[in-house]
Amino acid sequence: MDGDIKQKKWILIRGDGKYSLGSFDGTKFQEESALFDSDGGPNFYATQTWENMQTGDGRRIQVAWMREGHYPDMPFNQQISFPRELTLRSTRNGPRLFREPIREITKLHKNEDSWTNVSLRAGQPLPLKPSGDLFHVKATLSIPQGASLTFHIRGVPLVINHQTITCGTKPLEVSGEIKNVEILIDRTSIEAFANNGEVSLSRCYLPTESGVSLRANNGPVTIQSLQVFELNSIWQ
Repeated sequence: MDGDIKQKKWILIRGDGKYSLGSFDGTKFQEESALFDSDGGPNFYATQTWENMQTGDGRRIQVAWMREGHYPDMPFNQQISFPRELTLRSTRNGPRLFREPIREITKLHKNEDSWTNVSLRAGQPLPLKPSGDLFHVKATLSIPQGASLTFHIRGVPLVINHQTITCGTKPLEVSGEIKNVEILIDRTSIEAFANNGEVSLSRCYLPTESGVSLRANNGPVTIQSLQVFELNSIWQ
């Protein structure tokens, strides 16, 4: 836990992504916590993890089956989430799993646009990418109580306020305030991570618009840093 190999806990993850912490004697798992969500999105299921990678760095990597998506005129059904690294960290509510996109995703980056120290008044939009369908967004934010920031992702709103994030899902609450977000946008999926992966949500969608923009709501919002990368497809 927290990178200290002397503080180890076993984690049992169920098929629906819910997990609990405990101890394991080689035969029996002794549960020591309540059940927690690995991901707060509606399409996160049948998760699996592995660690025996050629990198040899011991990372625990997780993917999930994103079930119940719709793919008109496609010869396939459903999809797999982006891989994410799992770490166990301390929070004010006790130890929790954190989930962050693996660093290898940067190998797909192209055409970066960036902004720093942008203040948006209530109702003010900020166009990010007028077209495209594959993006990686990283942002450091300051959102006062009562205000919110909406990312409009190809027709789908992802809303962040002082303490919660939602994208057509129940609001996911962090233990303090939201300071940073990371968003992976694929052709039919959105995966968002807040506060270095303290909470995450994964959902399928069908785009109705093109491009990505954002807008401040109900008060001023400060964007300390923002990067938007277009992504290359892994299929060449």
